[in-house]
Amino acid sequence: MKTPGKIGAYVELICEVLWAIALICLPITTFPLFSSLTGALVAPLSILPFFILLVLCVIPLIIHRGKLPKESVPLFLFILVAILSCVAAYFFYIPGFKGKSIPGQEIRALFTIFVGLTFYLVTTAWVRDIDKLKNSWKYITFGGILSLVWTGFQAYYVLQHAEQYPSWLNQIQSWLVVQSPAFSAKFGRVNGLTYEASWFAHQMVILYLPIWIAATYYKTSAFKFRVFHVSIENVLLIFGLIAFILSSPRIGLVSFSLMIVYVFIRVNVQFYRKIVDKISKQKFILHNGPPNIKKITIQMIISVLIVFAYAFIFTVAFYLLIQRDWRLSLLVSQPPSLREIIGIFSFNQNTLLDLSHRFIFLERMVYWFNGWNIFNQYPWFGVGLGNAGFFFPKFAPAIGWATYEIRNVLFYLPQLPNVKSLWFRLLAETGLVGFSLFISWLYVLYQSSRFSHLHQDATIKTFALAGQLALLAFIGEGFSIDSFAMPYFWVIAGMIAAIAMIFRREITQNQTTP
Repeated sequence: MKTPGKIGAYVELICEVLWAIALICLPITTFPLFSSLTGALVAPLSILPFFILLVLCVIPLIIHRGKLPKESVPLFLFILVAILSCVAAYFFYIPGFKGKSIPGQEIRALFTIFVGLTFYLVTTAWVRDIDKLKNSWKYITFGGILSLVWTGFQAYYVLQHAEQYPSWLNQIQSWLVVQSPAFSAKFGRVNGLTYEASWFAHQMVILYLPIWIAATYYKTSAFKFRVFHVSIENVLLIFGLIAFILSSPRIGLVSFSLMIVYVFIRVNVQFYRKIVDKISKQKFILHNGPPNIKKITIQMIISVLIVFAYAFIFTVAFYLLIQRDWRLSLLVSQPPSLREIIGIFSFNQNTLLDLSHRFIFLERMVYWFNGWNIFNQYPWFGVGLGNAGFFFPKFAPAIGWATYEIRNVLFYLPQLPNVKSLWFRLLAETGLVGFSLFISWLYVLYQSSRFSHLHQDATIKTFALAGQLALLAFIGEGFSIDSFAMPYFWVIAGMIAAIAMIFRREITQNQTTP
């Protein structure tokens, strides 16, 4: 008969294998079998091992009154408000649309939150020490390699032989991923192992690129081997950036820019201080002036040079991007006027709709304004999770009815329209109260990642920086993704909470140890 100790060891081994499978399979977000069973488009392959780990790890932890990260409190409050908003929806009139029921929509929406919560809680429960964190880093890296290898096959044909895109690639991908009918190699965009190109850009900018950028910044790696001091993360960062650009993102590009600006600020502050101190010590530089005037002059000159250098880099990068994406080139050929720029900052609906029509994202703006107009009518608790689609015919801007996509959503597709933005969806469906709590949770995560940054361990410092970068990227991605079931942000959020909990536990142990 097996002893409890041996049973515990076997369970630990099974959980480790499940955890590895879950993280390696993260790139696959629309697994056909799960999608057909649930009827949901967002159906990650990794959700099955995560659900098993929920039963094996998280539920026993809760039963035995184990500790969950303090960072979870605002999230739980948000979920409570989301449930209350669903209940409150029965006390006002919601128009019928497409024969859908309010309970059905709310249950589906709450289930997606449960899916996201599963990703988060399992991550916080399993990553309970630095060794677990290091192993998790390796598994995530394996998943990233898998995604980039497949994307490399796509890129070869997309760039060189789009007309000869092989049927076997589509066949294999159809076994792993539900693919958008709009995807075609002829359009010149890669989508990796995801439904569409924007989803691939989302997974790269929220999970993989932040980790590879942070590892490159700190010169760390999930693996010990190096080739000429070059780590696997350095290589993956280069190929990841190429794949990201080949997906031709727009909102993803904004998300990536937020990360890069943050990294540049960190790098430049250190570089700026070093070069100013070094030049100031040179006696032949402004040797006749007072020391303080000399240093101020040097600071101004260095600042101007840095600004010009990055302006040049930005100009070159933007030029290369507009050669790649004709939609971005419209910013050059038809730039906004001064009146339109003022209209943007004053949130003028007509100006924003006109600009979105010119720059080929009118449909997305119609979805956003639908959510915004719902929020204006139901500002405090919204209309309940999943219910925004019922109001689409009433609150969608009239210009949207002239587009093929909006007419298709209104009259032909069986499902209700969504808001296409997490931020506008939170405002429309959970109101100002739910939106504020969710933003508060993100702020707590950011502060926790800054706190973890003080840890001496290189792996924790790497994930602390990766967490900050992911949170910044999520600001932009919130205008593109509106599903709670996408796993990437929940996993990185769980990592942030987990490493903060590890650090707090170490501090407590050090304080109690004589």
